[in-house]
Amino acid sequence: MSRPGTSTQAPVNPVSAPANRMDTCIRAAAGVTVAGLAGIAGAISYSHMRELAAAHGETGWQGHAFPLSVDGIEIVASLVLLADRRTGERSGWLPWAALAAGTTASLAANVAAADADVIGRVVAGWPAFALLVAVKLLSGLLEHRRDVDRPADTQDRPGHPPRSSPSPGR
Repeated sequence: MSRPGTSTQAPVNPVSAPANRMDTCIRAAAGVTVAGLAGIAGAISYSHMRELAAAHGETGWQGHAFPLSVDGIEIVASLVLLADRRTGERSGWLPWAALAAGTTASLAANVAAADADVIGRVVAGWPAFALLVAVKLLSGLLEHRRDVDRPADTQDRPGHPPRSSPSPGR
């Protein structure tokens, strides 16, 4: 039997448990919504680029692979950048260059598949922009980790000091 005040269990904060559940629900809903947006934008972008490939003689599996290779570069580059941020490593120039090239190629291909008027080009280019934003938002959701899972010297954002663990006795 332990004496009063000598319990080895951490005190329970009644406010933090519901707040943590709510935060988890919000993050899950945001993740599902962003993933759905990425799927829709990716499908429309795929359709535009597939039409463009077919119009320029790429048929069969090559015509289907073209959009995947273009938008896939954006996704892979974003995943590499996310992995680097989560491990605290510096990203080299290649993932950033791949992200810029993939985004530019996707936007150009979507716009090239559009009607010649300005509205048609904006509408056709939107899915490429939406896919980039959705992928970056999703990677932002996946980036944040609890302090206990994060190495002490990992930075949350470039230019901000790393999080430090609380001082003993606090």
